[in-house]
Amino acid sequence: MPEFAKPKSMVDQICASISRAIAKGELSPGTRLVEQELQADFGVSRAPIREAIRLLEADGLVVVDAYKKKYVRNLTREDLTDNIPVLAALESLAARLAVANITPEKIAGMEQINQEIEREFQAGNYHKCAELNFAFHRSFLQVADNRALKRAISSIVKSILWLWLTTQYYANSSIIPSSIDEHRRILRALRDRAPEEAEKEVREHIEAVLARFLSQSQFDQEGIYQFTASLRAEAGS
Repeated sequence: MPEFAKPKSMVDQICASISRAIAKGELSPGTRLVEQELQADFGVSRAPIREAIRLLEADGLVVVDAYKKKYVRNLTREDLTDNIPVLAALESLAARLAVANITPEKIAGMEQINQEIEREFQAGNYHKCAELNFAFHRSFLQVADNRALKRAISSIVKSILWLWLTTQYYANSSIIPSSIDEHRRILRALRDRAPEEAEKEVREHIEAVLARFLSQSQFDQEGIYQFTASLRAEAGS
């Protein structure tokens, strides 16, 4: 029997639409989500809006205060320092496992993705760079073919890192060339069939991502909203 894709429910569609708006920076950290306004925007009753917000809260993208007001989550330094080292350990293991199974065709596909990141960077399409970066990392995770590892990584990325990487890290476009170079080193280790080197390069790449972001002077203990605002102000000046 063929596998048929199930149609997405209205709640799923609303959840995906709000998630995309957060990812694109259209709903920045700290933005209040007003149910009545969302009802008007989507043309639906309150029930699917409330359920979508509940799912977004479970994913860590939305917070609800003591007065039941909903806001786009404002990430903190602790969020990043807690989660990214774990992600580095998991993804580096995925790279190590991928070495045994990866094909020249898969490596060529990853090289093409990295070249596309460079082209989009030159064109100023930084959000597209973020999407392609995820595609690059997904490539060796798929080759590793370890379901437990996929679930563990997905839980971290789904909860907060998607929001951070898409709206914040790639907003600082000067960082992108460093990521492209680090991807090249990962590819070299995969081509050389060197599991220890692949593991090392992926771990160092993700740890470098964290270090570069935390080195930004605008980042403080209260979160990254001020950092985002400063980048937008510079872009508009």
